[in-house]
Amino acid sequence: MPRATAPRAKIHVKRTPPVLLTQRVRPRDGDGPRLWNAKRRIKTSKGLTFFRAHALVSKEKLQEWQRSSWNRLNADEQRAFAPVFRQDGLNMEWWKLDRKNLERFMDTHPSLREVSSDVKSFIAAGSINFERSTILRILMDPARYFAVPHNVPLSMRRQVYFPDPKDAVVLMRTPHLGPRYAAFDVPLHFNKIDLRAYLKDVYGVDVLHIRSVVVQQKVERKDGRGKYSQGKLFRPPSKKKMTCLLAKPFVYPAEPEDLEPWEHERYWESMKAIVEKNREESEWGMMNPDLKHRKAIALQAQQLLKGKMKWAPTWQNFSDDWRAMRGLGSAANNSQPSQPTNSSS
Repeated sequence: MPRATAPRAKIHVKRTPPVLLTQRVRPRDGDGPRLWNAKRRIKTSKGLTFFRAHALVSKEKLQEWQRSSWNRLNADEQRAFAPVFRQDGLNMEWWKLDRKNLERFMDTHPSLREVSSDVKSFIAAGSINFERSTILRILMDPARYFAVPHNVPLSMRRQVYFPDPKDAVVLMRTPHLGPRYAAFDVPLHFNKIDLRAYLKDVYGVDVLHIRSVVVQQKVERKDGRGKYSQGKLFRPPSKKKMTCLLAKPFVYPAEPEDLEPWEHERYWESMKAIVEKNREESEWGMMNPDLKHRKAIALQAQQLLKGKMKWAPTWQNFSDDWRAMRGLGSAANNSQPSQPTNSSS
């Protein structure tokens, strides 16, 4: 008889993924324009405290402020508060006034006058769609409100495009070509029409002919995980180059002869020092002798034999006086301590 086997557990194919993915299936597109992040306004946005913000939306607080401060307002200030403190009743939703009256009211009110200008302009631009809770969130913590992207409409965001550094058109120095030829290093997605339009719109240069070529890079190897392991082979992205025939001759600017403003010498000196240090600390430096140290010892020996240098030990000769050992003695006063006498003798 066959052995009895335990029933297998059912596997839900839809719930159990066959492969654990560690990367996004659809990565974010970085070529499109990036919207301005509202968090940049955190340093400049200024709101009100909890009690002062609630006093602006509370009916009792507004009526109390009207009874105590209305007589102290001048004629212009009373006209600014008139749309809120009406004769037929108190207008609690003062933020839904028309823009002219709302701006005058916020500039006149003693509490709203202390709010930063970006907060007041934001309230004046979209106040008709705000509710009481929204106004409180804006007034109490405007930086936190602006930090949420969907709180700021697209029409009020500053659109700034940050191009990818790889999408750069670089003019190469080609002295072997004629004065009517110019070579460029362009992105892979660039075509001849894009380059012709770029040169015409930006620099006003007419192009007669364009020749393009895609240069495949050499195969490289990644660093291994360990000391005796090798990494995987990979091929870097290809490079695209275009050569244009210009309608008018073009002369490349002369190379600068004085490189001191760019700290050319200091840069190469620091790079050489870093390379030498890395070479000494590497396996090559451990297995090979230090030739610089050997040359320095040989030069010092020659100077000693010729009498140009006088040999002296590198260690310091301390006096064995107890005061000198404690740091209390000097070269002039170097006396020994008195020996104890035996009183019994």
